[in-house]
Amino acid sequence: MSIDVRGAIEVPAPACSYRQVYNTRLARKILAEFCHERFVRPTEVSPGEYVVHSDDRETEYRFRAEVLSLDSWCIDAASLRRVRKGEELRIDAIDLIVDVSGSLGISIDALPEYLEELTNTASISMDRPDTRRIPAAELAVADFQTIEKTMTEGHPCLVANAGRLGFSADDIGRYAPESGGRFALEWVAVLRANTDFAAMSGIDYDDLIRDELGEDILAEFDRRLTGHGYDPASYYYMPVHPWQWAEKIARIYALDIAEGRIVPVGPGPDRYQPQQSIRTLFNVTVPTRHYVKTALSIVNMGFTRGMSADYMRTTPLINDWVRSRVHDDPYLASIGFEMIYEVAAIGYRNTTLTAITRPGSEYRKLLSALWRESPVSRVAEQEQLTTMAALLHIDHNGIPLAGAFIQRSGLTAQEWVARYLRAYLHPIIYLLYRYEFKFSPHGENLILVLDNGVPVRAVLKDIGEEICLFDAPDDIPEACRRAVTEEADEIRNLGVLSDVFDDFLRHLALLLHENGIVADEDFWATVAHSVAEFQTGHPDLAERFRKWDLFAPTFKAIHLNRLQLSDNRRMVNLGDSYSTLVDDDHELLNPIARHRPAIAATSGPGVYAA
Repeated sequence: MSIDVRGAIEVPAPACSYRQVYNTRLARKILAEFCHERFVRPTEVSPGEYVVHSDDRETEYRFRAEVLSLDSWCIDAASLRRVRKGEELRIDAIDLIVDVSGSLGISIDALPEYLEELTNTASISMDRPDTRRIPAAELAVADFQTIEKTMTEGHPCLVANAGRLGFSADDIGRYAPESGGRFALEWVAVLRANTDFAAMSGIDYDDLIRDELGEDILAEFDRRLTGHGYDPASYYYMPVHPWQWAEKIARIYALDIAEGRIVPVGPGPDRYQPQQSIRTLFNVTVPTRHYVKTALSIVNMGFTRGMSADYMRTTPLINDWVRSRVHDDPYLASIGFEMIYEVAAIGYRNTTLTAITRPGSEYRKLLSALWRESPVSRVAEQEQLTTMAALLHIDHNGIPLAGAFIQRSGLTAQEWVARYLRAYLHPIIYLLYRYEFKFSPHGENLILVLDNGVPVRAVLKDIGEEICLFDAPDDIPEACRRAVTEEADEIRNLGVLSDVFDDFLRHLALLLHENGIVADEDFWATVAHSVAEFQTGHPDLAERFRKWDLFAPTFKAIHLNRLQLSDNRRMVNLGDSYSTLVDDDHELLNPIARHRPAIAATSGPGVYAA
């Protein structure tokens, strides 16, 4: 099939015009996602030609577009025009939000802060120095952390996805993932009587800290504590993000520090690089050491990014229980799928603030950390680690990184997609249908292992805070019950149809389509074949495949931007049912439904309908 839309394929731009290139990209994303979520409803003025009006009807946004599967708006960037009273104006993403703010339902009081988040999001790409703009062909052979710090797109659905409210301009340079900075963590000793420490089975606090710090640094920290007159045996050591220490802990916990319940002992020996999730930090000094995830009380992508001491005491136990269920699974082992677990966590409780607040308060989320396994030791020498978010990256010359991976692989594009789906989609379906585990397997929560550009397996992270357990067994430990949710059978398939198809594959399909790599209809036919291939290989799950139908004609949409616009600091109440996020008024057509396999009477392999 030929591809008509070519506007997204940009030509190399001089440095001075990169700002407008990325401004137009963001404006296009705003229109595409707000059309997808039905905030704005374009008028088709001629075949493939659309117009969106501002709230006051004085300004028009005109563009060419194809509407692909899942109401995915493939907008020709080169065609995008902003016209006000007959005068053509420069495309500006901020002005676009203002022009349609009434349609978004955002209050006039909330609009300035949302615009601040959008401006911060835009600056990631617009203001990037040329020295940090890496061509896709070079990035396709780069190391894990080079790829990680080059990503600028953020969450593919959310428009204002990098607000970082609370960071100064200097903080962005030091601590934002796209800046690629590397820094030491501050370490504190916290009184054990005020602190929860929890670990997976087989993990001991003393061994963990010794492995993370080294004998010499640990001994030095002990000397500093005893020098202040404190007994190291009465304290835990924990890492703190330097911003969190300076902006929150040193002020809010000043009395705890003065009275010796918190004792600063100095920076640690290792340097860390922030990941796309911003509060997760990768150890670049000793890459096989654990990731460290720390409380970071900035507003980013719909949440204040603190970490609850209440959650820390149960997170490793949830990881432990999940591991006990899946670690010997022969199917997952056969495809090389792995999880990297949060092996230990620690959270400090200020007695006064805990007494006067309820669970969920940001004042209970100020001083916590966890340690997560590193994937580095799990790859062979010739293999490459990359965030799955990289598949949606487009370089400054308009070249998609996914295309560069495909070219490097030597495979046809559709075969590459099929290999990718076996590595990523198959285990996600399996975990949902075999174990009734639903995760959030979006771009930055999934690490791909590539061999010469070919996806060979996947590594899932963020287990304890993201998992939803459907119909957990009666013997599940009490500490794990916060992850249990009760959902009707008819929406359980949203763990794939919404969380995978709509939230990630929709965007990958659009990128491949508009760049002439794989047509949208061919992409979804490949997905359908992959799902059917998986189901054919697991006949023992047939009843669940029937109940939670992945080939259902339609499914209900979840509108992430709508959630963020309604509350940018807590866009989802984590204790609420998953079903409360569903928009009952918006049904998406399932792009694989028309490819439902017709299983022969002999129970042989599926025959795929045209």
